[in-house]
Amino acid sequence: MGRIGAIKTVWVDSYFASDRKNRSDCTARKKSGQSKGSRVDLLPICPIIQPVTRISNLFRLQTLDGQIDSHQARLSEIEAGLKNHPELDRARADEENARARLEDAKKDLLRAEEETRGQQQRITETDKTLYSGGVSNPKELQDLQDESAALRRYLSVLEERQLQSMIRSEESEKAVAAAQAAREERERLRAAQDEKLLAEQALLQTTLETIGYQREAAVSAVTAEDLEKYSALRRSKHGMAVVRFESGACGACGVAPSSARIDSARSGQEIIQCGNCGRILYMG
Repeated sequence: MGRIGAIKTVWVDSYFASDRKNRSDCTARKKSGQSKGSRVDLLPICPIIQPVTRISNLFRLQTLDGQIDSHQARLSEIEAGLKNHPELDRARADEENARARLEDAKKDLLRAEEETRGQQQRITETDKTLYSGGVSNPKELQDLQDESAALRRYLSVLEERQLQSMIRSEESEKAVAAAQAAREERERLRAAQDEKLLAEQALLQTTLETIGYQREAAVSAVTAEDLEKYSALRRSKHGMAVVRFESGACGACGVAPSSARIDSARSGQEIIQCGNCGRILYMG
């Protein structure tokens, strides 16, 4: 016996075993209710086992296909989740931008330091000329003094720029450290999330394999004609070909079928479709 046949046999055997057990429980409950001094239960509560019918076979196939659709949709979500990491991508981009700003701040600081050193060198050379005694002309001496004073004033401006560059550089270093820590934390969280997603993915794949075998067994219980009609309805009705008859109405569109349709559908051996949406009605 093949694997599909074994699954089908287990399904049918478990069905009748469950039916026998429930009948036995009902009989025991009736006898206990008729013992001396006890109240007789006119309607003992016993589970009703629905017989295997043409429509119940289709409904079982619909149930399995619904599970397959749901699991495959979730697997697509998991695959997308494993490929796309928007939060981590943002954290990495933030760190990259912070490092770029730090590099700019370092360049600005280096330029400010070089300008300050150059200004200091010019002041040193001017003072050397001024106080060397080599210039005796009063006008030239006055010009050197004015130049020295102007050089010192501009040195103050350059030193303030250098200070601001140092502050920006330090702030940029702190920003890089914070961005790096945020990126590392996001990577840690992402790794934990991926681990969970991979575990769920493996479980769903195993479950889908099992449901696949069950579906093959269910298909073997459906005629080719019924399977063709079911498949066509699945394609045209967004995957839902068979629906329960609930509260006197179609479980999909909510429209109540005629009494004649309800009576015809009760046997489960005739395919009765909703007069509104066209789906197959299951009375189980």
